[in-house]
Amino acid sequence: FDFKNFILNYEPSEWSYEVPEPMLNRRQIVDITDDNTGKVHSVARGHTPIYVNEVGHNPKMHSNVLIRDKNDHSVYYYVCIDKEHAMKKGDTVELLVDYGDHYEQVRERKGYGQVNMSEQLGGDEEDGARLQRNFQEREEVEKDISSLKIWEMFHLVEFLMEKILNPIDKSIGSLSTGQPDLHRRGDLIARRRLDWVGEKLAGRILDYVADPLVDSSSEFISSLKVSVRKWRFVSMPKLFNRLNPELRKVLLGELTEELLYQTRSRLPNPLNETVWSNIAIDLTRKTTNSMAQYLYCHSGPVNSRKRHLAECLMSHAKYAAEAVRNGSNAINNLNINSIPHVDVDYHINGLSFKSSRRKIEKKYLLDGSNEKMRSLYDFQHTIRFGTAAAMADIQAYYDAVELCGIDQYYIPGKTRRVSECKRSIVSQYEPNCTNSSCNRSPQFYWMARSVDTFMKGGVLANEKWYLENQVLAIVHILASTCVDWNPSSEETGNYLYSLERLCREIELDVNDAKKALSQGTMNPVWPASEITAVYSPALSDDGPVKGFRLERRKSRRRAATSSAQQLYKGSDAEFPGWTVKEIQRANSRHVDRYWTHPEVEGVMVRSKVGMNTLLNYMQVNGVGIKSAYEKNRETTKYFSGVKIRR
Repeated sequence: FDFKNFILNYEPSEWSYEVPEPMLNRRQIVDITDDNTGKVHSVARGHTPIYVNEVGHNPKMHSNVLIRDKNDHSVYYYVCIDKEHAMKKGDTVELLVDYGDHYEQVRERKGYGQVNMSEQLGGDEEDGARLQRNFQEREEVEKDISSLKIWEMFHLVEFLMEKILNPIDKSIGSLSTGQPDLHRRGDLIARRRLDWVGEKLAGRILDYVADPLVDSSSEFISSLKVSVRKWRFVSMPKLFNRLNPELRKVLLGELTEELLYQTRSRLPNPLNETVWSNIAIDLTRKTTNSMAQYLYCHSGPVNSRKRHLAECLMSHAKYAAEAVRNGSNAINNLNINSIPHVDVDYHINGLSFKSSRRKIEKKYLLDGSNEKMRSLYDFQHTIRFGTAAAMADIQAYYDAVELCGIDQYYIPGKTRRVSECKRSIVSQYEPNCTNSSCNRSPQFYWMARSVDTFMKGGVLANEKWYLENQVLAIVHILASTCVDWNPSSEETGNYLYSLERLCREIELDVNDAKKALSQGTMNPVWPASEITAVYSPALSDDGPVKGFRLERRKSRRRAATSSAQQLYKGSDAEFPGWTVKEIQRANSRHVDRYWTHPEVEGVMVRSKVGMNTLLNYMQVNGVGIKSAYEKNRETTKYFSGVKIRR
């Protein structure tokens, strides 16, 4: 089911129910979608349940439908009207169901999950958010493939070929340049993902062959080799020329995701507006589109295609570098009044980021001498990053007044409230610092500031930072990771592509470029004393190290059972070092979570609020888990356990 869900673009997960019937030591899935398309199949469309909406996280909506399993393998919907919502004869009401926590991933993709509302994370219509979710799914697919036994792969390949690959190949064979429909869009995505999965399966087959305990000449292995070879999307170049612009865009979008997935550890959070400026996002799209076309969608001699690709990459990089310099010059010349308002807005928009929200803690921004800053909001707030930068500007004014002993002529805290700043630009930040940590951390030489600050002429845009982190890094990491230039460098005389040539095009010193690449891409966040370098393929022989990853949660509706069920027990990605146990209550779809830690044996934390209480106490007071627990153990609604012996 997970492979089907990935290939068919996660639509089946919207219409699946997990039931407790055990089979092959696994809980089973009631799947009501067509294996060819991922759409709800015709039998299900003839019944009421699929037309019942859900309440989601809307407190004004009330669930009046319950989902229950029957005989541990059938799913039923029951209308349940309680006394509080009693109806009179002739009344009508919309049927609504609560799909529970296990449906949260689907809500997030649709844009109405908890993180969408609390953290302003977009749904799948937002490219950056969609890519991060899809990257996690691809990692899970690779993980699943790496653990497949031969007989499991044999049945998987048989299912995917019969139910998805063969029907899609038949459908794609009839594609023309007519109007695109959703079915055809889905076919193109599915066909390309089958190609990607096939490549990973082929790698797993090589593992079987290299295993001395496996008979590499067996019929199973031979059959798998022949079958997986058919999964290659060899007709893509010919097909691409016949597609209309909309369908080409769909295919290029899928190829873009594949390319960015390859570089995810070196280019973090691609197309995310809180990490990349508008100039960088536009450059990423152009670069990946060109690479997708010349590497996968065009036919002809390989070297010829690479030569054209290299020219395109240089052109994209040069254009982006010019946009950075034009924007920096317009802002830094302090002649804002002499520049047409439209042009100023254009330059600021190109260099700006979407200012993400963050918790501003007292120890980072406020102390006993800064009570006037506290009066801006009266209490700690979760505010936008750009707003914090504006607050820092006001604090600088207060500090100057106090240091110089002059009378205030302007009281920002009383005359105006700091409004939410939704866009930020990275400024120059040159501290007089000889500390070694400052010297080795380029993040000490820039700071994200609110757009308003630049409009007032108070700070300068950091042109060099943009060239190194928002132009150079994008083009070079993609080009050096995703393309084999055979090899291309100044030393070999192969001028198709090289770091030196790229630096000449964007007028950047090659030594500065190498230093920037060795330190990794820098996110526009508050300056930190320690920066972990991201792997750079240009300057290291070591492979990339995968970053921290959240475990995948199955996006399925879960039917209630007559007895309590343990759904999961293992490490918790949200709270590293802790073990979480998930228990579904009897006759309910509600899931309780309990946390334990080896340092406090016999103690169980009974809620996420309790976990946050414990961790916050540890952070504020600088104590360990045992001390934090002893201080808070009387709060029995959060904790259960014994007194810890020291």
